[in-house]
Amino acid sequence: MRFKSKTICVTLLCYVLSCPVLNAQTSPKDSLILDSASALALQQYHSYVSPATDLYRGPEYVDYAYTIKEGHPYFLDSLIDGAILYNGVIYENIPLLFDEVLDVVVIKDPYEVWKLSLNREHVDSFTIGDHRFIRLADSLNPSAPRNGFYEQLYRGKVRLLRRESKSVQVQASFLNQGFEKYTLANTSYWFRKGETWYAVNNHRSLLAAIKDKSKQAKKFMRSNHLRMRKDKQTTLVKVITWYDGLSQ
Repeated sequence: MRFKSKTICVTLLCYVLSCPVLNAQTSPKDSLILDSASALALQQYHSYVSPATDLYRGPEYVDYAYTIKEGHPYFLDSLIDGAILYNGVIYENIPLLFDEVLDVVVIKDPYEVWKLSLNREHVDSFTIGDHRFIRLADSLNPSAPRNGFYEQLYRGKVRLLRRESKSVQVQASFLNQGFEKYTLANTSYWFRKGETWYAVNNHRSLLAAIKDKSKQAKKFMRSNHLRMRKDKQTTLVKVITWYDGLSQ
């Protein structure tokens, strides 16, 4: 009986998640019914498939952060509950790390004995606290940024993404008569309008990306005391949000 119920549950989950009606226009009532059915199927699926064998099958993650004297390789340096969309299935309340050196999502095994590296090709998106990350795959679009995980700062008719990557540097230490490791971070911002991506990392590149409204943008930035050199991320989010609102 349990096997039969499990089969029905998995079948229902697959049907609801792939249902073509979800991609069509529906009334609020129909949408609520579909959301409820999807949530119920997902809840039943996780209750029967525990621990989640599809999620907990990555390679063991070797923790090297303790060898780094200054900095850390992670987005945040502690495990924080988040959600992962993995192979099309949502897993919630999962303690995770995001290793920005290796560009991998790290979780604990279901028995909390060791850590696992998730297959990045199967991670569609994940959240850490209030931060949402999406994975960009390889693209034939010549303007698209390289594949990897990007923090989604804004999404409307246009999109704004942040990419932070880290590297481990080694330098000689005369005090300890050896070598010491530290992390170096590099951050870039990407703006998408239509099918075109723009790297927006300074004042000039931002105005070039929104050149159809560049004069108004300058006035908006002056009146709101926004400066890229002072606070790049806040400036970008506010300007892009304002720009997107002009077309609504």
